[in-house]
Amino acid sequence: MKNIERAAEFVLLMDKQLKNELFVVNGKVQGKKLWENTFIKHQLDKRDAGGKFSVGDHIRAMVYSLLSSCAQWSRLEPYIDINTGEISIIDDLFCQYEIGKLPGCDPEEISDKILSYKLGSPYTKKQMKALITENVSKLLSLERQYGSVDSFYMKILAKDKTKKTLVRELSSPKSPHKFIQFGEALIAEYLKNVGYDIAKPDRHIRRILGRNILDCSEHENAPAYEAIDIVAAIARQLNRPAAEVDYILWAYCAKNYGEICTKNNPHCDRCVVKINCKKAEV
Repeated sequence: MKNIERAAEFVLLMDKQLKNELFVVNGKVQGKKLWENTFIKHQLDKRDAGGKFSVGDHIRAMVYSLLSSCAQWSRLEPYIDINTGEISIIDDLFCQYEIGKLPGCDPEEISDKILSYKLGSPYTKKQMKALITENVSKLLSLERQYGSVDSFYMKILAKDKTKKTLVRELSSPKSPHKFIQFGEALIAEYLKNVGYDIAKPDRHIRRILGRNILDCSEHENAPAYEAIDIVAAIARQLNRPAAEVDYILWAYCAKNYGEICTKNNPHCDRCVVKINCKKAEV
């Protein structure tokens, strides 16, 4: 890792620009886009306060993670409750995640409804089938064996507080605990959705941390586990949650959010990082 202090300075500038300019429409801040109103922030607060997470909470976290896959998160924004970050139109499809009712849910029917709302992706059908037919059973098995899903996760975190071992355990094809249709990025997103403080190493985060932009990695796109470490290091520098730093970086890139550091047609003229960015020099 390199240039962490400078990257931290840029994150502060991005955050300020997002709140004071990029999240403002007709003079009004778009509240649902603010970090403090996100579902993830609420879940981090819940875990910090010692709150318990049921299997239903974990299922909801998985569903929200899958909805973030290969599609713009902004499509969900009209349905998000600004006070809780919850997405009721989705929660109702899953019977509010009541364990006794979920086995009766038809993944095909749920997928069709998600797609009819235009909230899905090309992978929705496979994801929902895997969730209901396999991943729910895996969660219930962990609860039976360890008393709760989180008890199992805490055993792993006791040996590696970076959470990378936990991500590997839940995403690697070699692991008996792998959740189907979940790779590293979606597992990290799922963990954030149940209050674990970690970055999601998606394409936006890996690119903006790479050598051409923030230059925190030797790679053009920071490798997934290196990206997790880099965001954690920036977060320590700023004394903020890694998930919040992740959100700022993601929002600066994402369509219909900051939409400045996009892969195609970036708005370099408005970018607070351009003095550091090799692409902006071209």
